[in-house]
Amino acid sequence: MRLVAWNCCTGPLDRKLGALETLGADIAVVPECPRLPVRPKAAFWTGANPRKGLGVIARSPWRIAPLETARNLPRYLQPLRISGPERFTLWAVWACNHGVDRYVRGIHRAVDRCSRLFAKGPSVMLGDFNSNSIWDHEHPKDRNHSALVRKLDGLGLVSAYHHHHSEQQGSETAPTFFEYRHRDRPYHIDYCFIPRSWLDRLSTVTVGTHVEWGQRSDHMPLIIDLLVSPPPSR
Repeated sequence: MRLVAWNCCTGPLDRKLGALETLGADIAVVPECPRLPVRPKAAFWTGANPRKGLGVIARSPWRIAPLETARNLPRYLQPLRISGPERFTLWAVWACNHGVDRYVRGIHRAVDRCSRLFAKGPSVMLGDFNSNSIWDHEHPKDRNHSALVRKLDGLGLVSAYHHHHSEQQGSETAPTFFEYRHRDRPYHIDYCFIPRSWLDRLSTVTVGTHVEWGQRSDHMPLIIDLLVSPPPSR
């Protein structure tokens, strides 16, 4: 199973989907995505602007279905039911600068409001968090990035990138974002948090390079490969 997070930085849909297709994602979370064509069970999109919303795309045999959950969540933090070779809840994330939900604070609020959802089965949080522990000082101590990592750890979720590469939060060597596409302004702000019980299935975690992706977006794709869990024996 290949999971991909790629903030595509708006632009013509065909061009963006063409670039995404080269990654071979089974499930892709695509912030800043133009409105996707209606593809029941294969695509989800939400947004106030048809040129710039949150898209999620699944490749057969994987399927997507919106979840009924708590009201008044940040617009671009969307829980979805993923089904196919296995089932789990996908939290598609695009953390934006919206009032009290400013960046990581909105993720905290969504997790707090839907904490029971995490107890109902495996959950994955994937997308553009717009957050890093280097900016902890810009948020309340209980609502910053480091606090979110601890909160998700308490819910059994671990950053796939940091586990696979044995790196610490805030000391990442592979940037997922280049501000204004400048190579001298690199940051790591896109993440995939997976269940701790999946770590033995984690195969590879890679980040696209500025050379290959810098002309396509200011974000580099984050690519996570996992072995699919075999169905339970009868």
